[in-house]
Amino acid sequence: MSIIDLRNKKPVKYSEKKRENGKEREKSEGIVWQIPEYEYQPKDVSWYWISLIAAIILFAFAIWQENFLFAIFVAIAFFAVNYLTNRFPPIWEVKMNEKGIFIGLPNNKNKKFYPIESIEGFDIHSEIYEDDKEPEYKKLVLRFQSKMTPYLKINIYSKDESKIKDFLLEFAPQEEISKSLVDSLSELIGF
Repeated sequence: MSIIDLRNKKPVKYSEKKRENGKEREKSEGIVWQIPEYEYQPKDVSWYWISLIAAIILFAFAIWQENFLFAIFVAIAFFAVNYLTNRFPPIWEVKMNEKGIFIGLPNNKNKKFYPIESIEGFDIHSEIYEDDKEPEYKKLVLRFQSKMTPYLKINIYSKDESKIKDFLLEFAPQEEISKSLVDSLSELIGF
């Protein structure tokens, strides 16, 4: 609930409020969207067989080297990865306005806040498909001044790319931010 300063303001009737300019309301509210944390990619049986074979090979290597801690790590990692592949992604709510970026689960008061002043640059990455169709999602990559968390990646809908890009250009320049090795590997294995 926000506090409204009514000093030196004339009262507005409800009918005049309804006729407010939609653009002004959008500017003060910012851009709001809900999107999955990641794009769900169903795995086929061969993916599970390959992950099982890789885990068995790594487990056998760990036992052969008498590195039991690594063997335990391989077993835990195998079960964790297979559990996470069957899980549908949570839906996040993202809100951008002049103050900053708010990210959190819908209906949750604990939203993470990133001040707009701390953004040094941004880029929008697109997945490239063999059939040259437009992807449903793109990744917005924000570069911050912080040394602890220099990058933030947020999924956006492809249709909203120009609106988000125009909004961010008011506060930070668009620059080319290359994909990390981890991002490239996760795309390759379909995770």
